[in-house]
Amino acid sequence: MKEKTFQAAVYLRLSREDGDVTDGGKAVSNSIANQNELVVDYLKSHPEIKVIDTYTDDGFSGVNFERPEFQRMLSDIREGKIDCVIVKDLSRFGRNYIESGRYIEKIFPMLGIRFIAITDGYDSINEDMGSDMIIPFKNLINDAYCRDISIKIRSHMDIKRRNGEYIGAFAAYGYLKDEENRNHLVIDDYAADVVRDIFSMKLCGMSQQAIADKLNADGILAPLQYKKSIGVGLNSCFAKSMKPKWSYNAVTRILKNEVYTGTVVQGKCTTPNYKIKKRIHKDEADWIRVEDMHDVIIPKSEFDLVQEILLKDTRVSPEQAEVFPLAGMVFCAGCGEPMVRKTVPAGGKRYVYYVCSGNKKDKHTCSSHSISERALMKTVTELAKTFIGRAIAASFAMDLLSAAPNKKPGALKYESRIKKLREEAESCHNRKKNLYEDFKDGILSQEEYSMLRKQYQSQIDDIEKSMAAVEAEMDVMLASGTGKQEWIEKIKKYEGVSTLDRELVTFLIERVEVVDSETINVKYRFDKVLSEMERIVRFYSSEGLKEAM
Repeated sequence: MKEKTFQAAVYLRLSREDGDVTDGGKAVSNSIANQNELVVDYLKSHPEIKVIDTYTDDGFSGVNFERPEFQRMLSDIREGKIDCVIVKDLSRFGRNYIESGRYIEKIFPMLGIRFIAITDGYDSINEDMGSDMIIPFKNLINDAYCRDISIKIRSHMDIKRRNGEYIGAFAAYGYLKDEENRNHLVIDDYAADVVRDIFSMKLCGMSQQAIADKLNADGILAPLQYKKSIGVGLNSCFAKSMKPKWSYNAVTRILKNEVYTGTVVQGKCTTPNYKIKKRIHKDEADWIRVEDMHDVIIPKSEFDLVQEILLKDTRVSPEQAEVFPLAGMVFCAGCGEPMVRKTVPAGGKRYVYYVCSGNKKDKHTCSSHSISERALMKTVTELAKTFIGRAIAASFAMDLLSAAPNKKPGALKYESRIKKLREEAESCHNRKKNLYEDFKDGILSQEEYSMLRKQYQSQIDDIEKSMAAVEAEMDVMLASGTGKQEWIEKIKKYEGVSTLDRELVTFLIERVEVVDSETINVKYRFDKVLSEMERIVRFYSSEGLKEAM
């Protein structure tokens, strides 16, 4: 009787976790070559097996079976080209206990496929080998090995994240991976300048789409194209065409990326386990955030300001590329709801006004009132000019105080006051502590003990508040004397301003509240610090008058 000839598929696999994976220009790893050599040696003693094709998945995990070459092999099996599968061992076939068993014990037998795992000594054609129980156990061991590797890798990656090491496959636009340390980012000067321009344009009031249009018009390569141009082999799911262009989403991703402040934010996504590769987005509170890990492109204060702007209503005029100066900042003083900008054409002209959205939703929430945009802009501009003048005047006065040799409120003076307050606080703590001993010895009654204890605690709280106020005052004085009041230097550029633009509004104003058509309240970002500066100036000015008298 003529011996049957088998049309065989040789299947070879190696995962990245196994090591020795393809590197550089090398076509396959040495381990793949070793697997193939072992199969060739095995076939020398099995002339009944004829190899039809070799299927190689180099760099693919054995956890799932959605591997390209494995799927190609299955396709050839279904077409009847193959009736035998040869692997070096069961772990090369797969490391998923359930899936491996399903193929070996159900699918292959049903399709009439002979399965051979050489080093495990398994050949499905030999039914008397007594290996029916051995195969499931070996598959289970391979599965457990994969689980163990997964746990170790996850743990190692988590440690790197918490240490602030960048473990992303590619650096964010504006950075490159350090050649000496691939887990550290260094600034890419060209791309970093583009990032700075994007933030600057946003602060000037341009919408994300307008920024994207300008970048495209200026011939600035989109992030994907730029990285390819400098030799970074990057494939991205964001690419929508052969030559990607800047888009609204691309600009938004850059504006929201905290990496530009020197912070590494990782661990945003995870997978349920080593078998399921579906990505799950984690809550922001669970992200791993480590600051000051690389050079800054965008200062934190500027980044935070842009985030606030992105949260506001930033509708763009149909005829313009810029956002309305007060967009997202006008609120009703009565109900706190945003004021909505409306345009009404009449007599060939357009009249623009703001109306309370709370009244629009519910007539009982707030009274119906509105204000024209012209009146609003005029009033806010005048109020802003007044605030700028106050800030410049207070800064000038603080500089004079700091420069006066006989009036200089130096750090030693503040430290002396803080030291005295600390001594008072310590004395109160000791007296409060001794109360219990007096109560225990019967000197104080329960009522007296409780009353005195409460009084001492109240004194301690007042002293701590005083210490905080003195420390804050010292910080303001030192900042003024050393030029650390950066907002003052920036605000000086707007001295004598006649109109409001988006850049000035977003930098200076936090909120505009409309009481009625004639009364408007403006809350500034620097209200608190300016008030403190003015209080210090008044205090030292009054001291000077006392001395003169």
